[in-house]
Amino acid sequence: MKHSLKDIVLEKAKLSHICNGIVYYTIRIDNTIYQLELDTTDESEYKNTYFHPEHKAIDFKRWIRKGAENGNFIQLI
Repeated sequence: MKHSLKDIVLEKAKLSHICNGIVYYTIRIDNTIYQLELDTTDESEYKNTYFHPEHKAIDFKRWIRKGAENGNFIQLI
């Protein structure tokens, strides 16, 4: 990642698309775009979670950290 987690969570996460139970959000910092992939098929993880068109990225801090470790949070540009 080009930016620190601290810098990333200060931005907005915008819903990009949903496909096969996977919700994709993008986070833009300057000229860099990151993509967060959330697998909503895991009911224990997302049973009571609401996905709005825009969130504060800090709402996804836990998933951004996990995604950076397992490849579900990537830098697109």
